[in-house]
Amino acid sequence: MLLAIAGFVACDSKEPSFELKPQLLVDKAEIIANGEDCVTFAVKFDGKDVTADATIHFADTHEALEGMTFKTKYAGEYEFYAQYGSAKSEIWQVYAKEDNNTPGPEPQDKELKLTVEPATIYVDESATFKVELDGNDVTADATIYLEEGNVAIEGATYTATAEGDYIFYAKYEDVTSNKVTLNVNKKVVEEEKPIKLVATETTIMANGVDSTKFTVTQDGANVTDKSTIYVNESILNGSRFITTTPGTYIVYAVKGEQKSNELTITAEEVASTGKSIVFAEGVTLTSGWYDVNKKGAGDNGDINMCWAAASSNMIQWFQDRYKAAGKTLPAGATDGPGVTSYTNYGPYELELMNIFHSEWDNSRGGHMQEAIPWYFEGKLNGGEFASEGSQAVPKTAGGYWKSIWDTEVFPYIYHGYENVIVPGVEGLDLKNLYITIFNNYYLWGNGTSYQGTERLAEFSKLIVESFEHGMAGLTVNLGANLNALSHAVTLWGYEIDNATGLVTRLWISDSDDLMSEPKTQLLNEYNVSIDEGKSHIKLTGNTRYGACYVVSIHPFAGYGVGI
Repeated sequence: MLLAIAGFVACDSKEPSFELKPQLLVDKAEIIANGEDCVTFAVKFDGKDVTADATIHFADTHEALEGMTFKTKYAGEYEFYAQYGSAKSEIWQVYAKEDNNTPGPEPQDKELKLTVEPATIYVDESATFKVELDGNDVTADATIYLEEGNVAIEGATYTATAEGDYIFYAKYEDVTSNKVTLNVNKKVVEEEKPIKLVATETTIMANGVDSTKFTVTQDGANVTDKSTIYVNESILNGSRFITTTPGTYIVYAVKGEQKSNELTITAEEVASTGKSIVFAEGVTLTSGWYDVNKKGAGDNGDINMCWAAASSNMIQWFQDRYKAAGKTLPAGATDGPGVTSYTNYGPYELELMNIFHSEWDNSRGGHMQEAIPWYFEGKLNGGEFASEGSQAVPKTAGGYWKSIWDTEVFPYIYHGYENVIVPGVEGLDLKNLYITIFNNYYLWGNGTSYQGTERLAEFSKLIVESFEHGMAGLTVNLGANLNALSHAVTLWGYEIDNATGLVTRLWISDSDDLMSEPKTQLLNEYNVSIDEGKSHIKLTGNTRYGACYVVSIHPFAGYGVGI
């Protein structure tokens, strides 16, 4: 048994006993709180000096002293205990008394608050701590400790490697915070459910037009966009299968480690020619389409606004599809016939045109692939990089669907388009778009190797692709050399030769097809051919122009169409 010269008593003869022996102050447990005066501890165990192998701890925080001395600038009563191996001593008190040069026990009167966010995490996730002293953030200068072992963590973030409840506290100068508990749960990894592949048709005609659409589901959810579909062991681009080669095709889908059931699709040989007419969803020759016209002869500040008229037509069609799906338009959306009148000619056919008339600087022409995402999301799809003064620009932020777009709309529209302005340059290499531009020069025009009917075939494929996912706008030129002013129109439908896969007719609405008021909505029919002199896509019909030439296609996805 040991003698505790400062008042320690052994509690049980079977347990080790300790003696905390102050040096310097000999038989006193009092120092001056001046940051220099100190108390030195010595530890004996079973009559032996074990100071070198023992540690001294604050009784309230269990934090270990560095070495065997204690000094402080702040007056007050401090409690300690010694630990040697697994045994602990009784609590020993040291009183630090004030002198004229010390601030007294202020820090312990201040509140040091520790918080953690989130308070519950999973293994391998992280939580972040915040330390405040009387409401002031002192996290950067504080030290945060894991109570078990009194181990200081690095910085203010803790990443859990095992489940359990972890207790933390913080120290700032000589002030100790409250304790917080971080709950760490084990991640439960559910076994991935099987996937199922279904097709709208199992037999199609091998005419390059007839098609079947595949859908992949997993536990009742549509996961087509997250899956890869294979046709005869080749990856299918998208989810719609079209072919001109008769035969039997084996189709399956893969998502992660899951492989779906197999389907057999039969493509039958085309027995006869004939043509098919395809309109955008919800559109017929007599209904579902729109034709916003400029006012007067372009004397209403809208002379350059053909792009806005086409965009208004397309947006209204999208909103019709959204409502047809049982949805309610967001509060900021503009919908329906025009009510705002700028001239004696009355309002535009759609009130959407008023938005572009009043909220854009229309001193120059613009583009559908910029105007439409501006209306929905407040984005310009690269238009923000255009040279100043070169094109129409918005005066307001737009984004009338922004509040619901990412969560309630974007997942339910096709967004596999892209617009690479400058490859590899952030902001100019745009992906995951629902509207874009198919430029004639790069896809079927003089910048390609296609000639004659080959060009019309490529053009036809792009038209078919556009209507698989929605509809499209067109940019046309009134000159065969494509060097005159371009003009934007709205494409509502097409006719295609089933045997050749070539588009033969288009149905278009045009903001400039009438010169005088009162103007009426018209759906113009154009014949499609190749201008043999230039190999351009030529449109001819009983219209104001007589003939025009396609410069670009602007595919636009519809809500729930072709995803």
